[in-house]
Amino acid sequence: MKLPHEFYQLPYLFDINRLIEEIEQFSDSDWFSHHEGFPGNSAIPLISVNGEFNNDFKGPMKPTSALDKCPYIKQILSSFGEVLSRSRLMRLAPGAQVPLHSDINYHWYKRVRVHIPITTNTKVKFFCHDKQVHMGAGECWIFDSWKLHKVENNSEDFRVHLVVDLAGSSKFWRTIFQESYSISDESKKLFNAQIVEFNDSVNSHFNTEKFNAPVIMPVSEVEYLCSELLKETELNTENTQEQVLAFSLLLGDFVADWRVLWLQYQSNREGWTHYHALRQQVMQKAIELGKSLQLIYSGSVIKAFEQLVIVACMNIDLSEQHKPSNEITRNSQKKTPPIKTTETDLVNKSNSIAAPQTRNSPCPCGSGKRYKTCHGKMN
Repeated sequence: MKLPHEFYQLPYLFDINRLIEEIEQFSDSDWFSHHEGFPGNSAIPLISVNGEFNNDFKGPMKPTSALDKCPYIKQILSSFGEVLSRSRLMRLAPGAQVPLHSDINYHWYKRVRVHIPITTNTKVKFFCHDKQVHMGAGECWIFDSWKLHKVENNSEDFRVHLVVDLAGSSKFWRTIFQESYSISDESKKLFNAQIVEFNDSVNSHFNTEKFNAPVIMPVSEVEYLCSELLKETELNTENTQEQVLAFSLLLGDFVADWRVLWLQYQSNREGWTHYHALRQQVMQKAIELGKSLQLIYSGSVIKAFEQLVIVACMNIDLSEQHKPSNEITRNSQKKTPPIKTTETDLVNKSNSIAAPQTRNSPCPCGSGKRYKTCHGKMN
């Protein structure tokens, strides 16, 4: 999520000894390697899609069996009083790093990741744009993930953070902007932190996201996201006026055509092939005209457009209409025949490869490579 400053320290402190005790119960085999293969990066999902051990972003979020073993972490999650999304323990091996990147997909546009360091030391540095911090053990931080960022573990020890994804209520954001400390605002360096202690008599409860991706994105949200992306494209003075104008016209056409489809079909299955053909056509044009367009702090405009809008605007696997009829509830008044093709099977007349749900998904061409390194590769 975009934030006014790179880093904010929240006014909370946690029992580091209790947290260490809870993570020490896990063995090396419990840690899953990073889904993009970053060396030395591993994680244990605590809240995930359907409570399974996955890296998915869309679908009902539920606690995993690993979280059941961590009563204090449950209390921490409950203490925020927020609707929670993906949450996990994230481990960084000695000498390893989280490579420089920005979080430009749909999930991250309106969510922050709360970091609570458990095992760390001063040789672990978190970089975001032109700022860097060391997040101390037991502290609580968020950062601007839209900007390029990375983490370096220059120590001889494992770094482990509890990370919690959330969109945040008005109460949460009042805490951020009124009670938290930004490293760019020295006047807030001293604040009264609330200590969240373990209490074995507390019955922890928290709510999780149930609806976090649209089957078909409403035109109002498509228009909003395109407008936000265009604003930042226009603000980067290194982009040529000619390219910015061409991109602006393309986005305007896309929104207008998406609106026409939405007025006819909304999320109904009859419109899926039309929505897909439109987004595929627009993505191809975007690649052709905007290869050099750059956001201010986050890299390629076209990659952001793909992840924030094109991939996110259609998620037919979440629709009841996509499931075989025997999977639809008996109370349904109308049953739909099984659909034999998935979204990634749909290609246009030129036989170009359709974009899968995420750039890390296998490429539909059957090469065995990830989509982003195969037909989704942008030079």
